[in-house]
Amino acid sequence: MSCVMLDQTTLEARIVQVFAKDMHLSVSSVDTDLIDEGILDSLAFVDLLFRLEKEFGLKVAVDALEIDELRTVRKIAAFVRAKQAPTT
Repeated sequence: MSCVMLDQTTLEARIVQVFAKDMHLSVSSVDTDLIDEGILDSLAFVDLLFRLEKEFGLKVAVDALEIDELRTVRKIAAFVRAKQAPTT
């Protein structure tokens, strides 16, 4: 778990690693549509949220999620960055 703000490329690499190492799922590109390609189904989606919370120290309210924010690794990284951004 990390509270340090990471750059987009580093976040993308860590998210790809979460898919590969923790979820045993292969993502060919950071722009691959994870839902259309069948990489994320409803169970894998819940697993991903749990792992993002654990890996990046996030708190994610499922009822406030927009599925389009989590369709690609690139979008997931942007989502994580937004959740990590300091609130003022």
